[in-house]
Amino acid sequence: MITEGMRRQFHRDGFLIIPNALEMGDVEILRREADCLINYLISENINIMTDYGGIIGITITIRECADQVPEAPDSVLHILFEKVPAMVNNFLPEESEDYPTCLFNEQYIVKTPDSASISSFAWHQDSQYMDTSAKETFPVVSCWIALDNVNLKNGTLLVEPFPRPKDAKSGGYVELPAQFQERETYVQYHKSVASHYEIPPADKTAAILMAQNRLPLQPPSPPSAATNTAAGSLSKDPKEWVCESQVPVLVEVPAGSIVFLSGWVRHCSMGNSSSKFRRAFMPQYSAGKVVTATGGMVSLAVPCSEYDERERERVDSRIRMQAEGLDFGDDVDMED
Repeated sequence: MITEGMRRQFHRDGFLIIPNALEMGDVEILRREADCLINYLISENINIMTDYGGIIGITITIRECADQVPEAPDSVLHILFEKVPAMVNNFLPEESEDYPTCLFNEQYIVKTPDSASISSFAWHQDSQYMDTSAKETFPVVSCWIALDNVNLKNGTLLVEPFPRPKDAKSGGYVELPAQFQERETYVQYHKSVASHYEIPPADKTAAILMAQNRLPLQPPSPPSAATNTAAGSLSKDPKEWVCESQVPVLVEVPAGSIVFLSGWVRHCSMGNSSSKFRRAFMPQYSAGKVVTATGGMVSLAVPCSEYDERERERVDSRIRMQAEGLDFGDDVDMED
């Protein structure tokens, strides 16, 4: 169960780690789909790291090889459209008819064995890959799901929490808004604190050492009764902030754990120096169908609420095709 303290910790730090968030049965389903795709690419003489950079988007390819998976070909759908959204909705603005929670993107992130020299990812924010108007209008949360036990050796994440805002006059920490259900408050806060990140050093060694020696993050205190601002507003104008940098957090968690990442939080990962594959699955969810300033749709834009209807259509079409003796392989209805 996700508590109010956990929600506030996500907004204060820009991320939240929930160990063992998925049952192992669901982890196995995702592992089988990942392995199916990996094997397919290898059979096509594709080098996952040098050709794809370890980022394997879910395209028609995965549906073409899905019949090799012991589970039903689309058995990931209940994870993708029900289980994970039920959690991620705790970290997005309030859902509405105009702004439904949508699957924004999904990808497997695979680091091949002994690939430390080429499988590390530089410091980045997921929002930096979005159109400026889109990222300032549609909050996006990435759900980085460990499919293997992850640690420093096999290329886990290093996350730098949001800088902590202080009042420029008093020097005291600025209180979080009581809630982030309003989109404007959500974007303003996440964008403002992220703008205070300092330029990270190219060498991650110092950041790793600091992360290994830091104390665990603790949930923030409940909203103060003395707060004289509305629940969905900032207690101080961001122009009056000075911000204090935070020590990075090294993610070392068992398979099935989820790291929920704001689109504005900065993170990176190390290379895989182990002798085994390191697999992760990362669906991303947005508060509404993301569009650019010119009205163009961005990425998948599939409302999670449409899962039941899509699943029913998929099952009906497969039964009909099987009855007619037709071959079926790819489901493209997830990619609008």
